Amino acid sequence: NAVLKKTIFNLTFYPLFVIVTIGMSAFFFFPVVIARPFIGVRRTLWVTRQLIRWYGLVVTRFLMFPFVRIIYKDFEKGKEPGVCVYVCNHRSSSDGFLMAYLGVECVQVASNWPFKIPVIGWIARVAGYLNVQKMSSEDFETTACQLLKENVSIVAFPEGSRTTDSKVRQFNGSVFRLAQKAGIPIVPLCISGNQKMPEKDSWVLTPGTIYLHKLPTIHYEEFKDLIPFKLKNMVREIIQNEVDKLEI
Repeated sequence: NAVLKKTIFNLTFYPLFVIVTIGMSAFFFFPVVIARPFIGVRRTLWVTRQLIRWYGLVVTRFLMFPFVRIIYKDFEKGKEPGVCVYVCNHRSSSDGFLMAYLGVECVQVASNWPFKIPVIGWIARVAGYLNVQKMSSEDFETTACQLLKENVSIVAFPEGSRTTDSKVRQFNGSVFRLAQKAGIPIVPLCISGNQKMPEKDSWVLTPGTIYLHKLPTIHYEEFKDLIPFKLKNMVREIIQNEVDKLEI
């Protein structure tokens, strides 16, 4: 029974999610912050970002099991792009957790709302995540360039807010200008299937299958001469084509 399955999913996921979030904060994140004077700022940030990755994997692989199946496909398996800008479409509030599958040290670019979530918002700030709604374009570029120099990749959802259908909305150009200035590759990411995990303006989760496709790298030499407007539309079209294949 689909209704019963959905009910069990929600009744089991949320209590476990709260327990895991508070538990990891108390026993892992908070102790790392306390140890910062002894291990150094850079080491603290690295450890915190690794913990976030493990936290994301726990949430997606274990807390959602067996109600959600996640299929991750790397179109260039074994050919890592190195430090880069990951550009992803935005389908759900669960998108950020899926970035754990990338397996790299990264910082996500986000709007205000994730930073307002109890505990999670604090963790994001500690990890150096970028709140673009509280940064000027100059500050964003300066901070992001410094992260890239430290071999920390940037993950962005340039639609700005999640979509309610399969249409990939227009992209903001900031991360594309960043990639051109820094001379680094862009890696498109396509998410499909989690638009009801949960639906927009709802907390109700629906069982199903999530697809996360890491598409072929777009190297700097391929876009260095493009204006940002053409570049962002090119990347958007690549992601839209993959969404269309997944949601036929």
